[in-house]
Amino acid sequence: MKLQFILACILFIILIGCTPTNNVSNGLTEADKKIAKGLIQGAFDDLWAAGDTTKIGRYHTEDFIILEQGSIWDNDRIKKYMLSLHTREKPVKRINKMDYITIEKYGASMQIAYWNEADFFQQDSLVGSAKWLESALAIETDEGWRLKMMHSTGVFK
Repeated sequence: MKLQFILACILFIILIGCTPTNNVSNGLTEADKKIAKGLIQGAFDDLWAAGDTTKIGRYHTEDFIILEQGSIWDNDRIKKYMLSLHTREKPVKRINKMDYITIEKYGASMQIAYWNEADFFQQDSLVGSAKWLESALAIETDEGWRLKMMHSTGVFK
């Protein structure tokens, strides 16, 4: 009976030590939230909206990938896409809005889930809107926090 009690205590201690923590106790701070949101908003504003290929390294790791509607995009594919935006006859202006679902920190990584909405304008006229459910993994690097992976699923009406 004493051995069973000791084993139960050991099992309890192990389970407590392995239980995932919530955002408060896992070290997520307001500064971390600001970093996570800044990475997401900045990447979409500077890269996807502005098409500034010189800023890919500011937001992405070198081995970054995005799983986009069943396709895998790496930094090279993203750069080619952005460069193609500049060759369009009628440029489209993109305005991004994020609604964050969760931001969780696990040591030197953060997991971010959010809704992404974009409105597209040509010459100040709204020509389209889109919505995605997305997630991202950010990691702390020697250069600061960077996005390592994203996943994007379009929400079609």
